[in-house]
Amino acid sequence: MQSEEKKPPRQTFSLSAADREERMRFVGFTPTDAAELRDTWPIVEPHVVRIVDAFYANISNHSQLLNIIRDAGSSVERLKTKQRTYLAEMFGGEYGEAYCQHRLVIGVVHTRIGLGPQWFLGGYALYTRMIVPLILQHHFWDRSRAARKLEALYKIVALDSQLVLDTYFHGVTAELSGALHDYTAFVDRVALGHLGARVELPSDPDLARLGVRLNEMTTSLREMTQRTSKAGQGLSTVVGDMLEAVSVQSAATSEQAAAINETTSTLEEIRAISRQTQEKAEALGATAERTRSEGERGAEIVARAVADMELVRTQVNDIADKILALSEQTHQIGEITATVNGLAQQLKMLSLNASIEAAKAGDAGRGFAVVAAEVKELAEQSQQATVQVNAILQDIQRATDKAVMVTEEGSKGVDRGTQLIQQLGGSMQSLTEAIREAAVSSQQIVTAVRQKGIGIDQIATAMREINMATRQSVESTAATRDRAERLRVLASEMRDSVRSYLHDE
Repeated sequence: MQSEEKKPPRQTFSLSAADREERMRFVGFTPTDAAELRDTWPIVEPHVVRIVDAFYANISNHSQLLNIIRDAGSSVERLKTKQRTYLAEMFGGEYGEAYCQHRLVIGVVHTRIGLGPQWFLGGYALYTRMIVPLILQHHFWDRSRAARKLEALYKIVALDSQLVLDTYFHGVTAELSGALHDYTAFVDRVALGHLGARVELPSDPDLARLGVRLNEMTTSLREMTQRTSKAGQGLSTVVGDMLEAVSVQSAATSEQAAAINETTSTLEEIRAISRQTQEKAEALGATAERTRSEGERGAEIVARAVADMELVRTQVNDIADKILALSEQTHQIGEITATVNGLAQQLKMLSLNASIEAAKAGDAGRGFAVVAAEVKELAEQSQQATVQVNAILQDIQRATDKAVMVTEEGSKGVDRGTQLIQQLGGSMQSLTEAIREAAVSSQQIVTAVRQKGIGIDQIATAMREINMATRQSVESTAATRDRAERLRVLASEMRDSVRSYLHDE
């Protein structure tokens, strides 16, 4: 099958006045922008040669672009002249049909020589990078004027890019449409069974690669149908052997399923016993833990009791010391009272002598006699008071002696109680250690039983999975036998279907 030769897009591709106006409105290009660009040309013109030289110096760094220029039969010097003209038109101030048509021609040429839009758009980036500083420097003190010129520059660059890309995409679309028509016809022939058909390759490299892949795919499809036909013949034989093997496997799998089912039942019984053992072990562990806690609390209570008994003994000893001090003070008071009593006796004797002397003196000693009588009375009262104090002191001394005896007995009792509590504390400590060891052993037993239960659960789970897998295997074996029967039918149908393809050249 021959395809029509592809031609590059013609230069007659153009835009209507309405299309031009629409594009200008879209980028916001106005007559004011045209005037600004025309006014910018005197700023740019002195630097055009330098700008174009820099543009092609950049191109010289890319061997791919130089190859495109050489293959197109042109040269860098010739293109420099065209670029200077291009820049003059960009700042010429006239942007009507002729301007737009010239940009479309540029797109046609780029498409024909294979220059992609990425290089064209990259050139605009270089131009703006060199022209913008010129505008900013010229209008350094008038930033608003510079902004208007820059805005006009960006708009004309956007408009030029649209026009060139329109032509490029028009050419690409036209070539794609032609290739799509040829490829569709080719696919239709292959779908009808003509596996010897081949597609003619277009000039576009990407479309040509697609054509190569389609031809390779058709060749592979032809080889595949041939192999499929041979495979279908051998498949019937293989399916027969597979059916026989499946029958033997089905019988063996059924016996295995029965044995696994019995094993699973036994494991479930063991699992139930293991759970009961674990529950009892956990109950034992909990009891041991409570006993350990109570034992530790008992030991703490004994320790506090020992401390309290020590405190009581200290207090009893303090009381005994104070009672002894009180007894000593009572004895001292008794001595003082005896002294006072002696003084009272002497005072009575003195008052008696004074009374006698006063009687001898007659009236002159009457006043003295009265004083002597009062002194005697005071001495008698003092003597009576000392007698009462002595009686009280004797009572205090007897009570003090009894308190000392009681305190000594209490101190001895405290000592005996402390010894008993200390003995009890030692016993409680030993008991607590024994309980703690029993609790640790109980926890170890619980852990071991729990781990054993986990192991049994895992075994039971695995056996259930094996049992399920075995049942599925039995079901799969039966299903495999059915599929093998269907596969035998499909192999026959496959041989018949590949015969419908025409292996023509």
